Amino acid sequence: MANELDRNDGTDVTLILSIANPAASATTALTFPQGTTGFKVPPGYQFHPICLSGASNADLAAGTATFAVTAGGVVLGNGPTAVLSDLVQQAVGVKRVDAAPINPGVLVGVSVTTNGAYAPTTADLDVVLIGKLLPAA
Repeated sequence: MANELDRNDGTDVTLILSIANPAASATTALTFPQGTTGFKVPPGYQFHPICLSGASNADLAAGTATFAVTAGGVVLGNGPTAVLSDLVQQAVGVKRVDAAPINPGVLVGVSVTTNGAYAPTTADLDVVLIGKLLPAA
């Protein structure tokens, strides 16, 4: 590959993932419609997550659901997060480019962590992750 994706401001990437009926007191990977869990960063590039938006299709009665960006299945310490609760059915978190770059060959995904009070466990959750592909540093 030779910079096919290069633009002055990077190449935008949008991932849409979901999970049906997440359990309480659990951390679970969200998936694409056919069940895969992420986007593999191409050789020569880094993925920079900049916006994570999460939503529930049902009113949460209790507890929290915390969405976080993952790299190779591990939550990014400095990536964007979004938290749903009984008062918040849609949430968004943002980070600047370079806050938490993900290296080439690594699978980018999103996990949700629910606490013990999370209800209803029949709610379905969706996320949109927006990031930039930039040449690897």
